[in-house]
Amino acid sequence: MVIQINSQVIHYEHTYCEASSNPPLLLLHGNGEDLHIFDELIFSLRNEYEIYALDTRGHGLSAAPDVLHYDDMAEDVAGFIRQLQIASPIVVGFSDGGIVALLLAMKGSTPLTGIITCGANTNPKALTLSARHQIKRSLKEKLAAKHSKNDSLSRSTDDGNGTESSSTAAMRFAATGALEELMLKEPDISASDLAKIQVPALILTGEHDMVKLSDSKKIAEHIPLSRLVILSGEDHGSYVVHSTKLGDYIRKFI
Repeated sequence: MVIQINSQVIHYEHTYCEASSNPPLLLLHGNGEDLHIFDELIFSLRNEYEIYALDTRGHGLSAAPDVLHYDDMAEDVAGFIRQLQIASPIVVGFSDGGIVALLLAMKGSTPLTGIITCGANTNPKALTLSARHQIKRSLKEKLAAKHSKNDSLSRSTDDGNGTESSSTAAMRFAATGALEELMLKEPDISASDLAKIQVPALILTGEHDMVKLSDSKKIAEHIPLSRLVILSGEDHGSYVVHSTKLGDYIRKFI
């Protein structure tokens, strides 16, 4: 399914649960991914929650924007909740999706039951040095490839009507290095920004996360109604991507 929000076409999936008395879930994936990283989690929770999962702008089957900013992504999610009249969801965000969840809750204009962030960071320097080096290396490779090749990727696949398909648009967008540039330049969330969050927040981070533990502690310490859980043996996405491990934390969060 698709919906137009802020002049942006957003793709999403909706799992309806008629018998559920729990707040609905809204799932947000990370950088360079799509909603399908949650397939296993959605299947495991399908009889307990009404679930919405979306491809953020520039990802999956959603449209590719001219530029990419976390604030715009948060506005998309706010518009998504309003247009579909989703009643006070729990927003579960992984990595970039966790950043978006923080920004959404900071604004305070969208009714939420709470947020669960997984491996979110408040600024680029909160990522480990090795993670930043890897992101910079990926960006350098993409920029070099862009200068050495023609634009055949953007012309090679269309939907049969001479227009670019959404999946091809996302691939082309990713090849520009815009996703890496986003992680290297944003976000910029201060302690005072975090203090604006007035809904319950569960802050999850892996023991071996690419986000520094000090930053996860900062997030939890400055959100009034928050709790930090450090997951033993887990890395940045091992407990999220194609995993059902989040299910118990979501259930207990209620």
